[in-house]
Amino acid sequence: MNYTDAVLTTLVSEAQSEVLAAALPYQERAAAKMKAHVDRFDANLRNLTPSQRREISGALGALTDKYDS
Repeated sequence: MNYTDAVLTTLVSEAQSEVLAAALPYQERAAAKMKAHVDRFDANLRNLTPSQRREISGALGALTDKYDS
């Protein structure tokens, strides 16, 4: 088999597509699970003082900033 750059690029692209397609159902379940956690988190936030909510908000902001880059 002759593996030119174009052939290798095509093979890698196809493999990536297959991996992404296989992972999608797991990602969707993980996202749904995280959404349920967010809903419970929202309910719990209502029980905190304003200063506690600000503290939590800052911590969440720092966490989400890690993934925005």
